[in-house]
Amino acid sequence: MKFVRVVKEEELPIGKSIIVAAKSEEIALFNYKGKYYAVANKCLHKGAPLGEGRIEEGVVICPNHEWRYDLETGGCRQNPELFTKVYPVRVAKGNVWIGLEGDQKPTALGKGPNQMPANLKAKIDLVQKPINPDEQL
Repeated sequence: MKFVRVVKEEELPIGKSIIVAAKSEEIALFNYKGKYYAVANKCLHKGAPLGEGRIEEGVVICPNHEWRYDLETGGCRQNPELFTKVYPVRVAKGNVWIGLEGDQKPTALGKGPNQMPANLKAKIDLVQKPINPDEQL
């Protein structure tokens, strides 16, 4: 994992956030209660900048449609199968560092596709005859 220095601690006070560009990625860096968190700056819903959102109880809230992401895990509260990318953060000698290479991908993650249990069988006609109002009583 390669860490890059992003900002000095005094440049990001408690309760504030910044958006940083690293390589081809935009990262939202938050100082929440004196601890630093970094997530992908793009909301998975409509792409709004999460760095402009507000934080409540360890959750960043998207400024456009209020989708919510856990700062530690990246888990989405609206859809538990979606995760935004979370970056590791280190603080050393008054500087905040973000890890750029990791296992996580900025795409939606989740379980496998849902399938109907084999013991349930249903037949639903997908094409139905149109209703003629003259034939109804």
